[in-house]
Amino acid sequence: ADRARRRGGAPRCDDGAAVAVSNRPGPVLGPALAPARTTVLATVLATVLATVLGAAACSADAAWLVEQGVGQAEVLAAARPIGPLVRDPRVPAVVRRRLALAVAARNFAKTELGLAVGFQYRTAAFLDAPAVVYVVAAAPRTSLEPQTWRYPILGELPYRGYFSIDDAEGAARALADQGLDVDVRPVTTFSLLGVAPDPVLSTMLFSGDELTLVETVIHELAHATLFVPGQGAFNEGLATFIGREGRRRFVLKHWGEGSAIRSRMDSRDRDDAAYLRGVGALAFDLRVLFAQAGTLRAAELLARKDHIFVEHQRHWEEEVAPTLTSVRYRRARLPENNAQLSSFGIYTLKQRVYQEAYLGCHEELRCLLSLLRRVAAEPDPELALAERVHRRGAEVFLP
Repeated sequence: ADRARRRGGAPRCDDGAAVAVSNRPGPVLGPALAPARTTVLATVLATVLATVLGAAACSADAAWLVEQGVGQAEVLAAARPIGPLVRDPRVPAVVRRRLALAVAARNFAKTELGLAVGFQYRTAAFLDAPAVVYVVAAAPRTSLEPQTWRYPILGELPYRGYFSIDDAEGAARALADQGLDVDVRPVTTFSLLGVAPDPVLSTMLFSGDELTLVETVIHELAHATLFVPGQGAFNEGLATFIGREGRRRFVLKHWGEGSAIRSRMDSRDRDDAAYLRGVGALAFDLRVLFAQAGTLRAAELLARKDHIFVEHQRHWEEEVAPTLTSVRYRRARLPENNAQLSSFGIYTLKQRVYQEAYLGCHEELRCLLSLLRRVAAEPDPELALAERVHRRGAEVFLP
């Protein structure tokens, strides 16, 4: 977003710092898909919210909360019902097909997977941007424990989102100045956790192929079904597992066992497993190194860390990537610093425990969800889940 354009007219605190107000939705893909105009009421409410909150607490957190509230209000104001869009011949055929697929995935998640769908994904919003938000993550240079931020309602989470890439990069620079490894990545969608109806975003429609879209819809609906404040790794772990398993089931029912897209999914999953092995090996070697922090000088520790990253990347590019079939993984790079690695690990590195719990449920997702709801009440849900899996082995996890 253009910083100068966004900043004009923003309420200001006494120290002169402007409260960022996102000017997000804009026309893309032609006039038939131009975002609906923000209503006068929405504009008034956003202005009142920004002014009141900005005047009440002129702090970085207050400014950030204002930006998120106003930015999200603008996204919701741009949403329009999917049904008329799918029937509108002015809408490009590829867009209509993707919208219909998102709705099919939503309905499948409700009827076949037992997820709480509510009013999610009944509308679509088309944004003039490649991403809806930009997420900042950070970690110490000698640890894989991520930096966390505390939020109202959500609790403590290992990332912070910004509607403006400029703001995200500014926050990342400030964290780097504190001696942290940092990462900024674009995000194509996120869940409002059922508090408000999530629209299908143009950014998620075209961030990948059909497999990616189906998995994304189910992943976000898993968040709306079960979310534990302050447990980022548990929330993302369960959503990642349910998203992938839900995608597999959808493909088998929607396209069939012998379909080309089934073959593509299997090939991608094999490549994904190879990538996870590479990331897991990298994380293991770094944890072994960081455990020696008390016996090594700081300069030597960091030099060894850099060497580990370089060697694992070399092995990936020379030995593993050429054997893969999907372009996305042949061109992929392993995480390049602790922030990237810790962020990736939150989603993927503990998937085995979810898989084992799922097998213990005889591959019934409703049973798995029941188990996850029970461990969600524990102080450390991931640990509680791992202990139950270890204690009960392959027994069925009865509700």
